[in-house]
Amino acid sequence: MASSQQNVPSSQPVTQGSYKEAGIYEDEINLIDYLNVLRKHKFLILLGSVLPAFIVGLILFISLGKYKITYVYDISRWGLDEKNYNVLVEQFYSEENINQIADELQKKGAANYTKLISKTGSREDLKKFVDIEVLPPFLDLSKEKITDPGQLEQLRQSKALLLKLTVIGTPKNDVPEISLAIRNSLENVMPVYLVQEQLNAALWECRAGMADVEENRFDRELTLRTNKSILAKLKNIKAGISGENQGGLILQFNISNNSEYLPVERQIQAAESKTIQLEEQIAAEEEKYKYYGNLSALNQKLLAEIKNYALSQYTVQQFQAFMSGLPDSYNDKELKDYLNLLIKKIDNRISTSAPITARPEVYPVGKGTVKKSAIVFMISLIISVFAAFLLEGLKKSQAQVS
Repeated sequence: MASSQQNVPSSQPVTQGSYKEAGIYEDEINLIDYLNVLRKHKFLILLGSVLPAFIVGLILFISLGKYKITYVYDISRWGLDEKNYNVLVEQFYSEENINQIADELQKKGAANYTKLISKTGSREDLKKFVDIEVLPPFLDLSKEKITDPGQLEQLRQSKALLLKLTVIGTPKNDVPEISLAIRNSLENVMPVYLVQEQLNAALWECRAGMADVEENRFDRELTLRTNKSILAKLKNIKAGISGENQGGLILQFNISNNSEYLPVERQIQAAESKTIQLEEQIAAEEEKYKYYGNLSALNQKLLAEIKNYALSQYTVQQFQAFMSGLPDSYNDKELKDYLNLLIKKIDNRISTSAPITARPEVYPVGKGTVKKSAIVFMISLIISVFAAFLLEGLKKSQAQVS
């Protein structure tokens, strides 16, 4: 009985420590398997990761390098606020101006750049080798936590002080020649569109002024007719009274919410004075309306001159020549003063159109060879390791099948 009990194997409980030891042992076996796979396919991993990185680095090294030249303009006297800057950028990268730049590049023998930007006329194509920025940059007010209206308006009216024009190209000797076509557009053609924007704003102000005069004209003329009617009736009252009693006649006279009692003579004088004031005010408003009309017609004439040459390389110098003889053709002093002031603004704009440094240096643009090769190496390494494990898995599957 006792011997039979001794032969029965005793059931020993499996402890948590034994499970933990078994798990560590399995992890060690799996890790060794992984290392064995990497060691077995080390040449595949090495070749698959190093070779693509080497090829990319070699291509970048022997490829033609790009060079850039940067022109800096002092635009403190341009009065270039954010609105005008947006007009300049939109027009510079417009399809119309891109085609004009392409024609200039074609004349200079830069056919590769002409093909680049003339196929689609896209601003993104031109931005690949031309960039414009201003300093200090204009803030994006939508991202600024500013609620004060005065501060917001001040930021909207802020002016840029410097403008940077960067031209990127290859080979190195062609970059200054290419930049001449770009500079011609920025320095000589773009100012015409800024003048156009100013003329449009002036035309809008003229039309708004004329609209104000027209809106108030009826009320003022009605007030004048009413005042003349009152004056005529006061004079009739005076005429119907004998001369010796006229001085003692006193009538009620309403001024705002107060009632005053004045002699008829004083009331007649007040009505006559008010009539004269209204007549002079109406005459001044009509004179203003006439001035706005003449100024509006003048601005339309100047805008028509610009629009007639919108599709050609119409420069600010050509517009200046057109403007030079206009003041003598007008008799109104106000229009002459307006034209002379506009001519002075254009003269100032032309005098400040040259860059600060006439011949800046041409610098190479970094290719990023090391960075790009490292990225290719890491991606190739991951793919090579994955391929090594996939290959090993296929071999084991084939071995089990056989």
